Amino acid sequence: MLLKILAIFVGFSEGAIVGTALIAFLTILDIVPRLAQLTDTENHIKVYEFTIAITVTTLSLANFLDMNITLGKIMVILVGFLMGTFIGLLASALTEVTNVIPVIVSRFMLYEYSKYIFVALAGGKVMGALIYWIFLNH
Repeated sequence: MLLKILAIFVGFSEGAIVGTALIAFLTILDIVPRLAQLTDTENHIKVYEFTIAITVTTLSLANFLDMNITLGKIMVILVGFLMGTFIGLLASALTEVTNVIPVIVSRFMLYEYSKYIFVALAGGKVMGALIYWIFLNH
């Protein structure tokens, strides 16, 4: 009995730490305000933050409790599209905040090839996602 209580305490603590780290990561990088600024929806930042917190908590609980939801093919496509859009926006915001591409372009003097770098990054991300979802995620 004592071992189960300890396991519950450790599991809850790990979840709290991971959740706090995720929120701190998003907050420190100013991803949500920057995304709102880019989409010209600054007055809806609280909605974005509330949605992210509720979604992360719900999906973590669903994963932890091994819950499954049966959806039709159309809903799976829609949810996959929305999740892909969010991950793409997150990766783009992270790249922009950390100034990775301008540093790489200036360090290696690739000014005239920068458009090819963007196309290669986007193509690599699409191919990686397709390989994962078609071949690896069974």
